[in-house]
Amino acid sequence: MKRALVLNGGGSRGAYEIGVWQALSELGVRFDGVYGTSIGALNAALFAQGDLAGAIELWSNIRVSQIMAVEDEDDFAIERMIHRKRDVVPFLMENAKHLRMDISPLEALVREHLDEGRIRAAGMRLGVMTTKAPQMTGAPVKLADMKPGSLGDWVIASASCFPIFPARHIDGQRYIDGGYYDNLPVDMALSDGMDEVVAVELHPYYSHPEYARMPWLTTIKPLHDLGGFLDFNPDLLRRGRLLGYCDTMKRWGRLEGFRYTFRRVNDLPATAAARRYMRRLTAFDGELIRRGVTQMGQPVNAPLLSALERECEGKALSWKDVWLRGLELCAEAMGFRVDAVYDAGALARRCRAFCAAQEFVEKFDDAGLQAVAKRGERALLAFLYQRLNAAGDFPPEALKRLSESPMAVAGAMFLANQE
Repeated sequence: MKRALVLNGGGSRGAYEIGVWQALSELGVRFDGVYGTSIGALNAALFAQGDLAGAIELWSNIRVSQIMAVEDEDDFAIERMIHRKRDVVPFLMENAKHLRMDISPLEALVREHLDEGRIRAAGMRLGVMTTKAPQMTGAPVKLADMKPGSLGDWVIASASCFPIFPARHIDGQRYIDGGYYDNLPVDMALSDGMDEVVAVELHPYYSHPEYARMPWLTTIKPLHDLGGFLDFNPDLLRRGRLLGYCDTMKRWGRLEGFRYTFRRVNDLPATAAARRYMRRLTAFDGELIRRGVTQMGQPVNAPLLSALERECEGKALSWKDVWLRGLELCAEAMGFRVDAVYDAGALARRCRAFCAAQEFVEKFDDAGLQAVAKRGERALLAFLYQRLNAAGDFPPEALKRLSESPMAVAGAMFLANQE
């Protein structure tokens, strides 16, 4: 059985892949080959080199000025103007001065951090995806087929986001970013004899949805936006790396959660609490359906259960998953950071203490709900929690208004259920 790691392209979002690598290293997961596109090609080469510490150092200090020559790095805002490669052409039509950026800093970076001799000696299979231009056909290239000394050229070719970056000439052929053909080269790994694939996405969607449920594929992907593809803000890179680490640990069952990350939770207490919690959610949604409540002329269909399932991608939830999602709705309403690892019980107590300490003058009627809602989800969560603690339930006449704020309602029910 041969296992491959396949890395997505996505510019500065590639910091996420280094976090994945950190987790895989801790987990002791071993690979026979690594394949990547664009920034994923650079990370794949670093992975084949076996230099995790060097990769962390690179991604902790990399700046846009190390990718391309810019006059003023603080004023360089291309990452906020173009979010995907498909947005490049309209951007350039309005910003012609960015045509053909000088990428000599990227070349220097690649030469400095990649040791081709060391990579070849390590013996791991390595492949990068490029695109032939102007043919626009895929050109997957394996290390074994590259001329000695040419690995850096192929990595740069794979990351040549044309037309911002110039095409790369290799043996008389022009090559551009492999993402124009295949941004996640799973097929390349399969054609190289790999039986099992761990694929790292840099977007919340699947690059190859046709493979998403295959038993040989394990996908690690973010639920959160990782930022613009040329945004090398140090805090954003640190966040991306931590999210990659956490998502991998969750995929292997060492940590738990969906939108947030928690240390492992005791199943039995969570299951008992989740059963009580689910009864409240289904009672609320069932009453809305029974009353025929509508919004915008359409029947309201289980808003609380829909909020609970929102981040779960069709996964069949366990009772513990239900409990964790309830806690996540509270954390989201209160604005807790996603790039952290929480103790679930401590976070629940913190949310409850905050909500109990808030003071409100508004009455629990339509006008009061509207007034509190204007202050944000956190205030509404606390208001609803206090109502449940005082009265045990919501008045029937408030259900329609409450159905418009399912996150706060479901979060308040979760906290009240922990008493």
